Amino acid sequence: MSARHKLNAAYLNGSLTIAGIIGGIFESYVVFGITFAVLMIGNIQGGDIRLNRRRPRR
Repeated sequence: MSARHKLNAAYLNGSLTIAGIIGGIFESYVVFGITFAVLMIGNIQGGDIRLNRRRPRR
């Protein structure tokens, strides 16, 4: 498993944990789902989760 995959998994697990805590506080699966979606979108947009390989420099 590459370092990129390990980092992506760490961010995914962190997002699941935080969403689980917030969903548990509100006792709502809807809140869990919305929180998880917002965290994942934020991680992807922020560049923390990289979906594609970086292209080699020319």
